[in-house]
Amino acid sequence: MGGMLATRFALMFPERSDGLVLVNPIGLEDWQQKQVPWQSVDAWYQGELKKTPEKVKSYMTASYFDGQWKEAYDPLLTLQQGWIRGPDYPRIAWNSALHYDMIFSQPVVQDFDRLAVPTLLVIGTRDRTALGRNRAPEGIRETLGRYDRLGEKTVQRIPDATLVELEGIGHVPQFEAFDRYMAALRTFLQQSR
Repeated sequence: MGGMLATRFALMFPERSDGLVLVNPIGLEDWQQKQVPWQSVDAWYQGELKKTPEKVKSYMTASYFDGQWKEAYDPLLTLQQGWIRGPDYPRIAWNSALHYDMIFSQPVVQDFDRLAVPTLLVIGTRDRTALGRNRAPEGIRETLGRYDRLGEKTVQRIPDATLVELEGIGHVPQFEAFDRYMAALRTFLQQSR
């Protein structure tokens, strides 16, 4: 969701933004327009409360890494699974529900054409993250979260954008392909000076 927040910041405060870097950002598609049914914050919350450490790994495997889990990803589970096991999980679950509602009901995809700063879009093409995929009509589910397609569509909408696609990489390129991610970031930052 950091990409959505960074996009909103760059749109609201272009004079304070020299550039924008989006790394597998959520919000490259409008799930409401894709017929994913809306649900209330309370429903998001109840879903969060039902998470288990095993369900977190299952979700990350399917969404972040297109069904291909590697042992090297295990450290990514520590934080999210730790929240579930911790005493403050109901508060964290409520905050997550509020975030999901915002992500779902306030997409940024329609505003990309208004960005006025150079933008780097780094896409791991194995990412399949899509909010509410489980509630979408069956024929639409497999079309959602296709970052291998969304990167090119998105870069065409942003006036001054560069797309770097990382083949075979999932939702977290800065973890999965650190050197390739850093090379793209350094190049963008040097060109933006």
